[in-house]
Amino acid sequence: MLYNAVGMLSSIFFIGCLFGLVDQLRRIRKRKADGLSKTIGYATQSISANAFFSSFIAFYAFFLYSIMLDEVEYYMFVTRLFAALMTLTILYEIYIDRDRISQKIPFITGLVCMAIAGLAFIYREDVLVVGRSTSLVLALGATLVMLQGGIQQIRKIHKEKTTGVLSLPMNAIFMCKDLANVAFGLVLGFTDGWPLLLLGSISALLKLGIIIQFFCYRKRCEKAVNVS
Repeated sequence: MLYNAVGMLSSIFFIGCLFGLVDQLRRIRKRKADGLSKTIGYATQSISANAFFSSFIAFYAFFLYSIMLDEVEYYMFVTRLFAALMTLTILYEIYIDRDRISQKIPFITGLVCMAIAGLAFIYREDVLVVGRSTSLVLALGATLVMLQGGIQQIRKIHKEKTTGVLSLPMNAIFMCKDLANVAFGLVLGFTDGWPLLLLGSISALLKLGIIIQFFCYRKRCEKAVNVS
């Protein structure tokens, strides 16, 4: 009963995350439609490709982890799949909005990762043992990637003194999702749930840091932006 209740709560927040990602995508496309859309990096101002790639890796790691459990964890599987695909869409917007190759690599890498996950799901029984160990390492690595990506996003906002096109609702919903992940990890038990506990705790703190910056800096529309 508790497992299903917390699992449903986690899924609801993930649905909210999808709406948050849609809001972020809407903001980007709204900027693309205005008069400054041809300015390189304007449509995705103040968005860190590093931070969104780290979010993708976090979703992807637990998507793969859900496949490699003894029984596929469908709460985790479905929600992480949709979140990973939506984040990949935002990485695509960054890919077409910026010129630097470093800003394009995350989207290309994400496509390769999703292709590998598809093969892992198809041949799940054959790669279960190796895949479980790999997914655990990936979950731990995703936590480190998330940590540096979140710090990079906070530094980028502080450097530009604006939150630009970054979505406050998306970050708020993501923080709630992270807290729900912590609760779900507790219900799963430490053996299966420790990756959720670790990543959820760190990600929630990072999102809180980003949210605080929305109250520190007013949004400014700038023609010249830094997309590093």
